[in-house]
Amino acid sequence: MLSHCGDRGAYAAYFGEGTKLTVLDPNIKVTEPTVKVLAPSAKECEDRNKKKKKTLVCVATRFYPDHVTVFWQVNNVNRTEGAGTDNRALWDKDGLYSITSRLRVPANEWHKPENRFTCSVSFYNGTDNIYVNDTISGDLQGQTGGEITTDYYVKSTQTAKLAYSIFIAKSTFYGLVVMVMIWKFQGSSEKQI
Repeated sequence: MLSHCGDRGAYAAYFGEGTKLTVLDPNIKVTEPTVKVLAPSAKECEDRNKKKKKTLVCVATRFYPDHVTVFWQVNNVNRTEGAGTDNRALWDKDGLYSITSRLRVPANEWHKPENRFTCSVSFYNGTDNIYVNDTISGDLQGQTGGEITTDYYVKSTQTAKLAYSIFIAKSTFYGLVVMVMIWKFQGSSEKQI
């Protein structure tokens, strides 16, 4: 990669395969990333059975330099299938970088709350590789961030309708039993006079 006058940040030069030399900007402090895992969108989760895959997004932001590797784990086991990471980190106006990674998982795997999805970002701080992680758990209800999905709403309202119908039927039956008892009571008291 060639740098142009007026560019700022870290400039990389490549020497053969796997060797990368980076010249750091002395005016920008080495900064480790902030990592956040985002659950599948509400739109993707509207019908938990309709879409067979769910997409988790990992966002690593505000780091310098751009020496990062992003990887995913599901229940502490590395996962490469369904994972995709940006080819390179994006440089913002402050001279810091950000990168995103996505993990597509089967819907039935996402809808198990015991499953833990971790995005881990390996960052070279100038002396050591450090790991910055964020983890979220699967979602049983098909809800994301407290939003009610269509499927959940329909099931809830059907349950409420059934409970209300049973309450009305029970009340009607109770009313009929009371009416019959009153009628019999009145009939037996008239015969005694």
